[in-house]
Amino acid sequence: MVFAGYSASLALLILFAFGVADAIRTLKEGPMIDEEGREYKSAPLAENSGPKSSDRSTVRVQCTEVSMIVFIQADFFKTGRHVSPEELFLGDDKHSKNSRCQAVDAGNDEYVIEAELHECGSKLSISDDDVIYSNKLIYMPAFSHHGITRMTEAVVPVACHYKRTHIVSSNAQHQPLTFSKRAKFSAGNSAFSLKLMTDDWSREMFSSTFHLGDLLHLEASYTGPDQRRVFIDSCVATLTPDPTSVPRYYFIENHGCLTDAKEGGSKARFQPRSRANSLQFQLDAFLFRNDLRNTVFLTCELKAIPKIWRNSLINKACNYIHSRWNNVDGNDGVCQCCDGFCHKRPHMDDMICDIVTLGPLKIFPRK
Repeated sequence: MVFAGYSASLALLILFAFGVADAIRTLKEGPMIDEEGREYKSAPLAENSGPKSSDRSTVRVQCTEVSMIVFIQADFFKTGRHVSPEELFLGDDKHSKNSRCQAVDAGNDEYVIEAELHECGSKLSISDDDVIYSNKLIYMPAFSHHGITRMTEAVVPVACHYKRTHIVSSNAQHQPLTFSKRAKFSAGNSAFSLKLMTDDWSREMFSSTFHLGDLLHLEASYTGPDQRRVFIDSCVATLTPDPTSVPRYYFIENHGCLTDAKEGGSKARFQPRSRANSLQFQLDAFLFRNDLRNTVFLTCELKAIPKIWRNSLINKACNYIHSRWNNVDGNDGVCQCCDGFCHKRPHMDDMICDIVTLGPLKIFPRK
């Protein structure tokens, strides 16, 4: 990812308790962030969970251009009882067995975890000035052979902050678009659009009122003078026109992976292409829980590739159907990175890019 010149700073917070929220419909997983920038899926903690904030912290983080390095004192709770490195990991339960996310003994009663910025469930958020990679250090105490433990579970949020004017190397999801020097942004009246379509995809629909259970039919298109193929790098849903506002939910990410299709009962999918310069997809209407607003804004990062193009990890439109990823343009192999991280090439094709927002869409519960 390119930001001009490098500087890193550290944000390390101790988390005691926060509420749990979700999005209405079948949004059981996915990158959802609350009003404090924390993931909804984190579990609340007891007041005595984690190292005591009044003491010198037993956790410290070092941020490099490509990695987050977390150092943990063996006396994690400052009680004189040492925890085991096997009980400490970054991310969530699915990362607990990943050797790259687990702590290892570094000597001198200290453990260490070194993970690339995009690894171990790290989340990327963007502010006006900062790029923030956030994660959670998890302590999960092992049970004795009697089935008991004398330690409590703990979660310590950790983060690396980078100024947007600096260079950071990462392949993390939810990155803003980064382009080669040959990339161009459409100026003035954008050549890109994101429109609501009728159910049969024959024409634009001008009603913006829906109910939960309805399908949104959407079309991204490029209408510039040259012949190009349009792709959607990412899309995020928010309650305001600001795509960095919270809560937010990414439903297309990783350079064209329609990740909302993995939600239980979801009908989300890209349609077969009818024209190279348009890409149609459908999405289940949803609301954010615990928020009285019934408006949703959709913001998508679009790009148009020259007519001479080829499928790649960053030029794709991937559906998740029958537990596998499929590319609407063929060559399903480029979609396999959708369950991980789709790396960027150092030199990208000449392309035109823009960010478009559709909304407000008014979504109501069914009576």
